[in-house]
Amino acid sequence: MNSVMEIEVALQKLRTGDKWEIARWLLEDLQEAALGESAAKEGGGNGSRPAAQPDYAARRRRIFGEKVLPNMVLEARAQERW
Repeated sequence: MNSVMEIEVALQKLRTGDKWEIARWLLEDLQEAALGESAAKEGGGNGSRPAAQPDYAARRRRIFGEKVLPNMVLEARAQERW
């Protein structure tokens, strides 16, 4: 695929779920690129770059999708007797 038109035609042939998966991936990739650019600008000219922090929210979305996971700590506290 060499042109935007070919990519658009290929995307139109996909199922809706696959389109959303590609859109989610593309958005995460754009956000990571934007964060990388802003970190590079903030770093200044000192040459040392801060260590990249893992994006746990993006990882959770890749693994579980849009499922809402319960907060296990709050549930455990609710079951405790005071």
